[in-house]
Formats: sequence, C-alpha cells, structure tokens
Amino acid sequence: MSAPSSPPSTPSRSYTSIPRTPHARPTSPLRPTSPPTGALRPTSPTPTRSSTMPVPSVAGMRRTSSSGPSSLSREVSLSGSASHANTPPPGTVERPKTRARDLLRKHYGLGPPPPMTGPAKGADPMDLDSTAFDARAYYEQLITTSSLPALLRRENELMSEIRELDSERQSLVYNHHHELIAASDTIAAMKSRAENLDADLDLLRVAFSEISRLSTEIAGRDS
Repeated sequence: MSAPSSPPSTPSRSYTSIPRTPHARPTSPLRPTSPPTGALRPTSPTPTRSSTMPVPSVAGMRRTSSSGPSSLSREVSLSGSASHANTPPPGTVERPKTRARDLLRKHYGLGPPPPMTGPAKGADPMDLDSTAFDARAYYEQLITTSSLPALLRRENELMSEIRELDSERQSLVYNHHHELIAASDTIAAMKSRAENLDADLDLLRVAFSEISRLSTEIAGRDS
C-alpha cells in the first residue's frame, strides 16, 4: 500500500501597515483658537548697568571750597548777633532778684545780707539798692544833671517801682497769712499744755526732794 499524500500547503499572506495621516480637527466658531505659548511670555530686555561713575568737575569743587568758609563765618556771626540780642542786660536781671531777696530777709527777720566779695558796689551812695544810699545826694545830682523830660521819666519809673514793691510786700504777707495763724495756734496750744503741766512739775519736785532726803539718811546710817 502506498502512503497517503499530504494536503497541499496554503500560501502565507503578508499584511502591510498603511500609515495614517493625522486629520486636522475642524475649528469651532464658538471656541477661539488659543495662541501659541511662546507669544504669552514676551522676552524682557535685561538692563545693562553702566560701569562708569560721574566724576565731579574741578570747577565745582573749587567753587564749593571757596564759598564754604565765608558762608560758615556768616552763619556764626548771625547766630552770635541773635544770641546777643536775646540776652538782657545784667543789671535788669540782678536788681529785681536782690530786691526780692532783701524783702524776704526783712520779712523773716534774718537781718541784712552778707557783704559782697566783688567790687565795692554796696558803698555806692547813688545806688538805690545800696546800704550807703544817700537820698539827698542822689536828688541833688538828679536835678542838676537831668532835663525836665528826664526828671518826669525818672519820676514815673520810681512810682512804678514803689507800687511794685508795695504789691510784693502785700503778696508776701497774704501768702504767709495761714502760716502766721498756724504759728499763733501752736503757741496757744503750747501755753495751755504748759499750764496743765505745772501740777505735775510740783509733784515731781516733791518726789525728788523725798528721794534726796532718803539717800542722805541711808548714807548717814552706813557711815
């Protein structure tokens, strides 16, 4: 017997892939197309720093150096003149202080002030605040050396000073009136207490005399 014959082989099929071309999606009229990302970020130019520094001119330096000392001296002179104009003369400040001090010393009974160590100002007979003031000599000098307007002006000044001193004296008395009343009340209270202590002092005197008598008796017995 002969072997069975094999069935005929079928030819193999080869498949080739067809490249697909991307289809452009149709744009909708309701959705606007977005711009490219590169257009949203504009390139900012980097600022460049100049390495050169401004150099001051020699003429400007000479001008500032030449005008500096003169302006400084002008400011110093102006400030000095302003300070001299604001400071009052020394005599006008000293006189009210000395008068107020003398009034306080007279009010409290402290006596005359001590002599000044400076120049002989207290021995001037023409000084109103001096202890050696001579009214007659001052009057004679005033009427012989001053004119009528000067005399009237001096009279007004003296009258204003007298009124001022009188008001200061009254203010001193009124301001210390309560202290004077308190002092008188204290003196009255001390007097009443001293009168009540007289009996106690008599008892103490009797007790001390008895103590001294007993001490002498004890000393006589021991001897």
